[in-house]
Amino acid sequence: MENNKKIEDIIFEKSNGVGTTTYLTHNFHVYPAKFIPQLPHKTILTFTKEGDVVLDPFCGCGTTLVEAKLLNRHSIGIDLNPIAILASKAKTNKFNDNDINIVKELIPKIEIDIYNHYKGIKTINYDIPIFYNIYHWFQKNVLNELGIIKAHIENVRNDKVKYFMKTAFSSIIVIVSNQESDTRYAAINKNIENYRTFNEFSKKINDMLYRIADFSKKASDMRVETYTENSENMHFLEDNTIDHIMTSPPYANTYDYYLYHKFRMYWLGYDVKKVQKLEIGSRNRHSSKKENISIFIDSLEKCMTEMNRVLKRDKYAVVVIGDCVIKGDVIKADDFMKDISQKTGFEIVRKISYNQKDNTKLFNPKFTNGDKLEHILFLRNVKK
Repeated sequence: MENNKKIEDIIFEKSNGVGTTTYLTHNFHVYPAKFIPQLPHKTILTFTKEGDVVLDPFCGCGTTLVEAKLLNRHSIGIDLNPIAILASKAKTNKFNDNDINIVKELIPKIEIDIYNHYKGIKTINYDIPIFYNIYHWFQKNVLNELGIIKAHIENVRNDKVKYFMKTAFSSIIVIVSNQESDTRYAAINKNIENYRTFNEFSKKINDMLYRIADFSKKASDMRVETYTENSENMHFLEDNTIDHIMTSPPYANTYDYYLYHKFRMYWLGYDVKKVQKLEIGSRNRHSSKKENISIFIDSLEKCMTEMNRVLKRDKYAVVVIGDCVIKGDVIKADDFMKDISQKTGFEIVRKISYNQKDNTKLFNPKFTNGDKLEHILFLRNVKK
């Protein structure tokens, strides 16, 4: 653990230039509470060797997976949110010239069909999802442009390209909706003009193409596995097969990930209710439904038990987790993580704590609390 000071330096160092945390494919898709890529980069270098297997059981949009592939390690990502898995696939699939050409050739075809739509000529069949209050959240012209774009994407036969284009599509949905922002669930009148939706999509695709081409040159050919599953039961992974875990579980009563991606899931045909029901630590469960913190701790203990089972003995799991506020009381995450670790065969060998106040962008500002800390816990697997 002699290199931990270097890890701490990286966490707190100020950015010396634009894009230092969004290089290569890291900016493909917005996602709440992403840790900076330098953190998994450093822990992977510190605790693994080339060819090892790295697991992130709460992988979000794949930050750990991208870094593992760049560092010539195999990786496995698990998340019950399908938007997270979609983005993770897109960010870690290497492209060849043929893949890039498929994307480039499709963009002008989409533009022509949108132009024809405004001229009253229907050249492609498309569907618009049905969900409550759709016209409150989307202008009609936006719905039609999104429908045309999605129809073209669905016709793509190359899976890598389809994941890539669906991720670009997903990333612009909030921008062109009436939702105020990705972190503010309120409707405002944005007055989205005709062709704005297509232009946002085209701009996003062009940026992603540049980045995926660069990533494909630099990344290894190590495998990346992704699972849209609940990490309380990693039945698909065998015992003692993981060399390192780098992850960040949800912070209790802080985010509603399903709500953050609600419209994206509607458009991409995913089950919002399923994600809402299974999501641990959500504000829906702990604020709206008034669930006790013990429910979250029980779920996290199940996840940690599985992490211990799949991780090799004496190997390290690095867990980033934050304090939370339940019914006005600050619940210290490092306290309950100490208890969970002891119960599940882990030893906390190092802890780095710092204030959340300037590091967390919440869905609702009222949940910010100056007393809350974030903790980076270095856990060694000491199972018998």
